[in-house]
Amino acid sequence: MRKILTNNLGLKLLSVIGAVMLWLIIVSINDPVISQEFSGIRVTMLNEDAVTDKDKVYRIEDNSDIISVRVQAKRSVVGRLTAEDFTATADMEKNIKLDNLVGIEVTCNNRYVKNSDITKSRENVIIRIEDASSEQFNVVVNEIGQEGEGYMVGMAVPEQSLIQINGPASVIAEIRRVVVDLNKTGFTTDQIKNCEIKIYDNANNPIDTTYLEYNGKTTGMNVHVTMFKKKIVRLRVDYSGKPADGYSFQELTFKPDTLEIAGTVEDIAELREITIPGEAVNIDGITEDTQVNVDVTKYLPENIRLADDKDASVAVAITLEKKQGKTIRIPVSEIELLNIPKGFNVDFGDLDKVDIVVMGTSAQLAELSEDAILVKLNLEEYSKAGTYKGALEVELPKDYSLMDKAEVEFRLIKRAAAGKK
Repeated sequence: MRKILTNNLGLKLLSVIGAVMLWLIIVSINDPVISQEFSGIRVTMLNEDAVTDKDKVYRIEDNSDIISVRVQAKRSVVGRLTAEDFTATADMEKNIKLDNLVGIEVTCNNRYVKNSDITKSRENVIIRIEDASSEQFNVVVNEIGQEGEGYMVGMAVPEQSLIQINGPASVIAEIRRVVVDLNKTGFTTDQIKNCEIKIYDNANNPIDTTYLEYNGKTTGMNVHVTMFKKKIVRLRVDYSGKPADGYSFQELTFKPDTLEIAGTVEDIAELREITIPGEAVNIDGITEDTQVNVDVTKYLPENIRLADDKDASVAVAITLEKKQGKTIRIPVSEIELLNIPKGFNVDFGDLDKVDIVVMGTSAQLAELSEDAILVKLNLEEYSKAGTYKGALEVELPKDYSLMDKAEVEFRLIKRAAAGKK
């Protein structure tokens, strides 16, 4: 047996070595060492308080916290790897250099991949350190979308009217508006909606909020929404005052003559009409047709608003007519004499009628009757016989006026004593 084992020993050893080499060649061919890149690996920043505890904040520049790695290992190992198998960290306490570089370390959770097998696309995260800042801003609700038919948002109130924002001083200085977008599409009932917080600069460009913190807020802000029901009501417009002498008010027209308003179901249930009071349209002393624009929102009842703010202006047109004159002849026998002095008579001589000129519109003058005019002569200031010219007191129906004052000439004659001839 020994002879068999030791016979041609060299040849046998050579065969074993050849077999091993052949196995290695076969393995190398079937499972070669290859190189593969894995991208989109985010670097986790460690020990950030090394900066933030000094009233400083940092920002990552140029997306330098996103790296790729290249692994050189056997195909059987590399084939089972994904980007999630790699952990990249940058320790801000241990690995910060030159105040703006933080060294990156990468490990792989596959035990067959050594650190020496990994090549990083970059060695450092680039950071920018600056002073921290904090400021309060008003919160504005921006409504987007379309409510359900016949409804509108009556009130949209954010749970906070002010919000405190913390972050890099350079970013805080750029903030001009803080907005929460309320998508009201299809709303018909009151509700609370969580809305995204958005930040804008002076040019209305969105600001990157990555390095901003909102006190007490992480997932947006609730907006309390009260829905209003729409309704169409009549519009009535009054006026006050009167035109200048010689002119008569003829007509008042306005557009629109209806308004679409909105309010809670309870508030609009009994509402049928909106009135613009006379104080809003004063025509005192005007001498020509006039148009005024009235802001109807000033005269809406409490808790009522317009369905569309574009309807706020109501155009009111006032039409005048220049008055004309008409001469009316009043018999002197119809003049009522007041306060005739005792012992005297009034004599109008040969005068049968006195003329008065009445002013009015053509339609008014066509309807005017002599019987509607009352003329009086007050003799209170006369006490002696003689010839006088006295002013007549003329009472006219409403909306008529005298062109000029009316006068009449008369004689005051002392009556003869009783029994004398």
